[in-house]
Amino acid sequence: MSFIQKYRVLTTTTVMVCAGLFSSNAQGQMEYMAEAMQPEYFSRDLVVFAEGLNLDDTQEVIVEAMFDSYEEDFEMGWANTQERLNSIADEIREKQPATSRETLEPVLNVLGDWLEEKRMLDVGLLENVNAILIDDQRVLWPSFIRKLYREKHISRGRLSGESVDLFQTIRDSALSPAAETAIAAGLEEYDVALDSAMRKRDDILRGNPKKLFDDILNGNVGRNEAMVDEIIKARKNVRDINDRYIEIISSSLSEGDSEDFRIRSLKRGYPRIFRRTPAERLLRQAAENQNYGAEVIAQILQLEGAYLIELAEINHQILTTTRSHEPEMHKHREVAGQIRKNGGTPEKLEDPTRELYKEREELGNRYIEMLRALLSGEQFLELDGARRWIPRDELPAMPTQGEPKAGANPEGLELSTGGGAANKNSNSKAANERNGIGKDGRGRGGLRGGD
Repeated sequence: MSFIQKYRVLTTTTVMVCAGLFSSNAQGQMEYMAEAMQPEYFSRDLVVFAEGLNLDDTQEVIVEAMFDSYEEDFEMGWANTQERLNSIADEIREKQPATSRETLEPVLNVLGDWLEEKRMLDVGLLENVNAILIDDQRVLWPSFIRKLYREKHISRGRLSGESVDLFQTIRDSALSPAAETAIAAGLEEYDVALDSAMRKRDDILRGNPKKLFDDILNGNVGRNEAMVDEIIKARKNVRDINDRYIEIISSSLSEGDSEDFRIRSLKRGYPRIFRRTPAERLLRQAAENQNYGAEVIAQILQLEGAYLIELAEINHQILTTTRSHEPEMHKHREVAGQIRKNGGTPEKLEDPTRELYKEREELGNRYIEMLRALLSGEQFLELDGARRWIPRDELPAMPTQGEPKAGANPEGLELSTGGGAANKNSNSKAANERNGIGKDGRGRGGLRGGD
């Protein structure tokens, strides 16, 4: 059989497996396929091992050889697995099994064997690296393994706040040595707690491969509600650990560092809530404008301070509501999918944050109106993005291009863009656009901004 034929057979086999997985309760466990087809560790991870364990030059050479051997063993094992899958696909084409179980069972058995073999390769690499460490390096091993796992699996989060890595926030905060010492104990507690919660979550997401494959073969479709609750509970636990240690760590820092760390972390976990609002950007831009008088700038700063206080209050409400609503939303989506599969119509779940975001938008509009009252019309228009807050009937005329200069076209040449009728329509459209008229006949620029 040619390479192309084998590739097609393997692709067909993989499609059959995927079809079986998607028709089962394993919709969220497709990582088994990704796990099967690529190694857990790559040659690029050698740098992580060298830096995280303080390997010397000799140890680096040894570990590099271990990585080469690991990759070769993986490639050989996966190639053998593909050959077995290809053989099964040939048999399936020839015998045409009568049931889906007869089709899937040999495929799943091969995948199960390979997953176990691959797991032993992964464990073996780590054991081999650990075996060459000296005592001082072995002290680093537990925290290194947690870091390695965290960086490889932190992106599996689905809830807001679930994929935050506070170690990355610390790295980007440029804290002083004294500040890092002050939070060291809290970070160590966070490291252990997060690692435990992530591993428990991932074990639930992956499930037991034997049970998973048995469910596929037995046609057990859909996750039951208890399983959905268990998954969401595990995700909430990871998220809650992140949120709790944001507060614990920030409380150990000085006032300036504390607020910077807290906001950085919340922006990464809840970007929709804590990103800068349009009103916030415009007020800051106005406060930094040196063309205004000192009295005007003082009033703008006062306005900005009052807005930020009210914004923080409503953001806290949105955060609290989001943390409560999101798990319900994810459960509803899961259950609703099962209801639709069974021919039913799920109930609609209302989003309680919608009204809060609308309230925040109105808050921003109110403070922008107060900013407009402080400035002249010309001063306000000079601010980037200010036109969106000005009603259409108050907007000044859009600037138009001037007439061509005399002598600019001494040869009297004309540019033609097509037929006369089309050209006329095009000119009419351009004229309308210059006058601020869009496709719907309404003026441009009069939309009020949202926050």
